Amino acid sequence: MTTKHPLLPLPDYQRIYQVAYSVLETSEIAITHRACIFFAAVGTLILREHYKLPATISAGCMAIMVDEAKESVVVYGRNHNGVVGSDDKAFHAWCQCDGWLIDFMAPIMGVSLREDGVLWDVPRRMLQMRLADSKEQLNEIRHLGELYAFHDHSLTESLIDRQSIQFEDLLNICRTWYRRPPKPLKALMMGDTHAASKRLVARAPTIEGAW
Repeated sequence: MTTKHPLLPLPDYQRIYQVAYSVLETSEIAITHRACIFFAAVGTLILREHYKLPATISAGCMAIMVDEAKESVVVYGRNHNGVVGSDDKAFHAWCQCDGWLIDFMAPIMGVSLREDGVLWDVPRRMLQMRLADSKEQLNEIRHLGELYAFHDHSLTESLIDRQSIQFEDLLNICRTWYRRPPKPLKALMMGDTHAASKRLVARAPTIEGAW
């Protein structure tokens, strides 16, 4: 029987998303709304260490209906006549845990779309879905929030190997800074030998609900 309750409560999901967003914005080493591997890595690390859950990073192609009236479907990957695939230039990354797909970058998907010239009004929402509820094909998506996702194992391993060194220090900062709600985040400074330290502040755009 499928439960309607997500794996993570909204406050916990929002806290993980805020930590990843805020650390990346403060570091200025990557474009936040393009850093899906970082969001997936932060989520995976925090779920493992703070929640003792068997989370893993997943990458591949994904599609989700964001406007049913206009039949607007956001597609991450390469779409060739309704057949979606992924490669190292066109993909998305998320967490998988206990049969759930959790996308900690979902609240800012509208930012990427606007940068690409797609002026859809996409709300900032939490995305958690049972993998069993994912559609088997892109053309099966009919209703708001319905999703298709395909895990590409070889692509995932390649992306993790390529970016693990770049983000290692930032991942450790996220792990150290995080506190499970309702506890407040730690007071923490972030910096290196080349720049002045900055105080970390949770500043991610507020989530408006859930898909």
